[in-house]
Amino acid sequence: MSTAATTAAPQLSVNKFQLASHSGNTKVSYSPPQGPIVVGLPPKTPFVYSGPEGELSFSEAQITRDDTPMGSIWSVVLTQSEASSTTLALFLPPVIGNGSHTIGTYAVKARRSGSPVIVGAVFTYEVEHLKGDAEFVRFFAQ
Repeated sequence: MSTAATTAAPQLSVNKFQLASHSGNTKVSYSPPQGPIVVGLPPKTPFVYSGPEGELSFSEAQITRDDTPMGSIWSVVLTQSEASSTTLALFLPPVIGNGSHTIGTYAVKARRSGSPVIVGAVFTYEVEHLKGDAEFVRFFAQ
C-alpha cells in the first residue's frame, strides 16, 4: 500500500478571456496590459464589452474585482446618468492547469430605476449565459 500523498493542482484566477452569449449579441473580452508604457500614447483598455449598450472599453481603474470561493466577480458600469445606471457583473470560475480552457459562465446586468423616488425593488436583473476561452497568463519580471 502506497502512502505517497497526492497534491491537487492549484486553482488559478482567470486573467485573460474572450466570451460570448449563445446568441452572439453580447461579447466580453479581457487581455491584460503587456509591454512597456509609452509616454504620449494612451494606455490600452484591456476590458471590452459589446452588447445592446454599445461597444465599450474599460481601463484597469474602471474594473472592480472581487475574489470569492466560487471564483472572481468582475464588475464595470456600462451606463450611468443622474437617475439610472446599468452595471455588468461577470462571474469567472477558477481554472486548473496551464493553457486555454473553454468555460461556461454568466454575466448579470443590474439596472437601477430611472425614478428618483423608488418604491419597491431598486434594481432589476438580467442574466446572460456566456461561453468561450479563458486562461491564466503568468507574467515574469524582466
